[in-house]
Amino acid sequence: MLQQDQLLKVERPCPDPDAKAATVETTPSTYQMRPTLEQTFMSEKIKQIINTVLTDTLGGKTYTAVDAARWTKTLADDISLKVKDLEMKRYKHVVQVVLGQQLGAGCKYIARCRWDAECDNQTSGEFKNATIFCIVTVFGLYLY
Repeated sequence: MLQQDQLLKVERPCPDPDAKAATVETTPSTYQMRPTLEQTFMSEKIKQIINTVLTDTLGGKTYTAVDAARWTKTLADDISLKVKDLEMKRYKHVVQVVLGQQLGAGCKYIARCRWDAECDNQTSGEFKNATIFCIVTVFGLYLY
């Protein structure tokens, strides 16, 4: 066991305060509070994507419960991938699909979000035929 006076005599190098200041690199801040005009949510392009995918997937189809489950997942995945391909920087998106059987009954659809009205946005598209109705909404949330 070491004596107490031996513990106090341990040599430790003292850091040079000037050396630390010389190695620190300053980088410009990239913190951005709002998207630029070119970076905003592309509502019109996303609406075109929604309508194209809905028509291609559901056009000429007849409703069955088994197919509806598969179509719902397929629609959400296809739309999500195509929206991702738009490369909207700093945006996260959510795709919501509601698909049902057309029986003549009414259907109410509402979505409420708490968000920044200047940066965040949403767009929707719908499809109807004799046996199917479908509503797709894409929400875009800007990450600060």
